[in-house]
Amino acid sequence: MNSQKDEIEIDLREIFIIVRRNILLILAVTVVGGLAAGLFSYYMITPKYTSTAKIYILTNSDSVISLSDLQMGSSLANDYSELINSRPVAEQVAENLNLDISYQSLLSCISINNPTATRIIWIQATYPDPTMAMKIANEFSAVARQQISQIMNVDEPRVAEEAIVAKHKSSPNNTRNAVIGAALGMILIMAVLLIKHILDDTIKDGEDVERYLDLHMLAAIPEEGGTDNTEKKRKKKKKIHGIRKDSSHV
Repeated sequence: MNSQKDEIEIDLREIFIIVRRNILLILAVTVVGGLAAGLFSYYMITPKYTSTAKIYILTNSDSVISLSDLQMGSSLANDYSELINSRPVAEQVAENLNLDISYQSLLSCISINNPTATRIIWIQATYPDPTMAMKIANEFSAVARQQISQIMNVDEPRVAEEAIVAKHKSSPNNTRNAVIGAALGMILIMAVLLIKHILDDTIKDGEDVERYLDLHMLAAIPEEGGTDNTEKKRKKKKKIHGIRKDSSHV
């Protein structure tokens, strides 16, 4: 049990040493990754805007609504959502707005939501042009209400809220993309450094000798320190010989 703990502590220490030695490289790659992702998101991704129209589901035309009507209206929300997100509705909307796109492409711009425990359906249109996004949402609402009334033989749903022009884009989120790019850059460079360290099987110090070769180190020779001391002694000796020669010459 103790050996396993020691091994974990050694591994964590090695990781910390790797990070400390390459901290500048890790920071540089992180910053570059964040800048690259942020600039790509800002200049290369087309901004899109979202507008929302809301319709209210009715089960009858009476002014008094019973509990059964409320329950039935909630259960009909799924049926209404399927009819709104259908080919005939999308084709009619494209024709009314003179849009030269397929109904599949138009449906990909639409999302239908029904908040829990409500009889209100949200029709959200996402498009590069904010004005066209508003028109698509309102036109889907108008066409869908007519289709629902004709197909299901029920009262036409009422408009709870008309879509308006969005003032702010819904995507992309440049700040979030920059943070994701920075995180990916940091993870990538750390993974490269760790893999490089794992694949490096050279012996670097006494701990590696004991760990991998199961041998006990008897002594260590400081190569750089010994070389410097020898060089200093040689220079000092030459200096003494030079003084002796000058004194004998006098």
